[in-house]
Amino acid sequence: MTRGATVWLLVSFIFGVALGPFFYWHNFYVALWLVSGLIVLAAAYWRRYTGFALAVLMLAMAVWGNLRFGVSQFNAADEIGRLAGDTVELTGIVIADSEPKGTFTRLTVKAISIDGQAVDGRLLVTVPVRPTYEYGNSLLLSGRIDLPINRGDFDYAGYLSRFGVSATMNYPAVELLQSFVGSPLLRQLYLTKHRLIHGIQNTLPEPAAGLLSGLLFGIKGDLSSQLAEDFNRAGLTHIIALSGFNITIIVAGLLWLLRFLSLRWRYGLAITVIVLFVLMTGASPSVTRAAIMGILVLAASLTGRWADSGVALLLAAVLMLLANPLVLYHDVGFQLSFAATVGIIYLTPTFHDIFHRTPKWLSGYLSPTLGALVFSTPLLIYQFERLSLVAPLANILVLPVISIAMGLGFVGVILSLIYLPAGIAWGAISAWPLHYIVGVATALSQLPAASISIKINSVWWVVIAYVILGGGLIIKQSRAPKTNLELRPLATAR
Repeated sequence: MTRGATVWLLVSFIFGVALGPFFYWHNFYVALWLVSGLIVLAAAYWRRYTGFALAVLMLAMAVWGNLRFGVSQFNAADEIGRLAGDTVELTGIVIADSEPKGTFTRLTVKAISIDGQAVDGRLLVTVPVRPTYEYGNSLLLSGRIDLPINRGDFDYAGYLSRFGVSATMNYPAVELLQSFVGSPLLRQLYLTKHRLIHGIQNTLPEPAAGLLSGLLFGIKGDLSSQLAEDFNRAGLTHIIALSGFNITIIVAGLLWLLRFLSLRWRYGLAITVIVLFVLMTGASPSVTRAAIMGILVLAASLTGRWADSGVALLLAAVLMLLANPLVLYHDVGFQLSFAATVGIIYLTPTFHDIFHRTPKWLSGYLSPTLGALVFSTPLLIYQFERLSLVAPLANILVLPVISIAMGLGFVGVILSLIYLPAGIAWGAISAWPLHYIVGVATALSQLPAASISIKINSVWWVVIAYVILGGGLIIKQSRAPKTNLELRPLATAR
């Protein structure tokens, strides 16, 4: 199958999911038979009428995507939502890493029974930070079930629905029934993450410790509200939200450390580490997208093939929507991650041409940064009602230091686990790049008009913006040489 046909099929699936809020198949079996029939019809006419067969396959993919969205609407978690307002005794298991938020902790709990009756669903439980509860705990909760309350324009209920959560319970009476029921692998990964975070807190002062936790694990809660606002105004929030940039640094460092191994062993271990890292950090959409693309690129290298970043991005989107179609509408991280990556892939060459007279290292940082900013700006304005005017300068000043800060900080954490005084001594060195990043964010955020407020009342303005951007890319690609600019040659595995 040609690249063009592959792209159209993947886009058709995404389009089918996107139609979900407006229309979706309620009869699962009819839709399944329709998809099967369309595939058979396409196969019968593929050799003689390829164009017709491709159109039929595109329709099948769109129906499949729409069907997947429909299946997500028949969620058993509604069993819990129907009990909103009732005070119950609920038995459940903590199925995700706990989320400490200052004086309280949030737990994602899979319900097993309510008042002795078996149920199947999830709810978000808020408990005091002490005593601590963690992944795998079996709990008896006595409290009132509530529906999520939307906060202003923020669709909190929709946001929670992407986790399969349909209800909340605030400060119930809690009884620990069993200390661990779950996956031993996930338990060890979460324990490892907490040990590393504890090592960061032992070796670095604030705000350096909070920043390093964000860089390595995407934890934002350790930053003060004022500093988080400074990063927001300076357009640097993305560096403390795990993304492809952080994954790239981690994988590049790992490949360098394992350079004494054959390419096959290096890439195999890198893929394993990527998967474990995604699980350890909670599999956020931006990390998952970056991980899927990274694995596809590494896998292509092992077979000596070309890695098409555009197709890899679409395939990553389809795989994530297959797993959870609700992230398309209810997860800002998913939306921004893909928008920024499109900008990096297709606008970076354009900005390289514009800045061809600048030093190569400067163009290397500036071009992908501007590409990502251009393509993510419509979404950023719509979701956060703010546009940072200092973001390009802030990113130029900060991005070259990120890998240094992450590398030095990680070494310090490992040293602290081996011998705490050594980690503390190293922390005096590793704190410098972290303090520099904080200083840049603070200084630029305090400039007059560092950011401006822009409120977009209709999502259709965002759609129009992306139609214009997408149209410009299509015209640019049609006028470009036939060789795919997004292809990257990779070495053949030994």
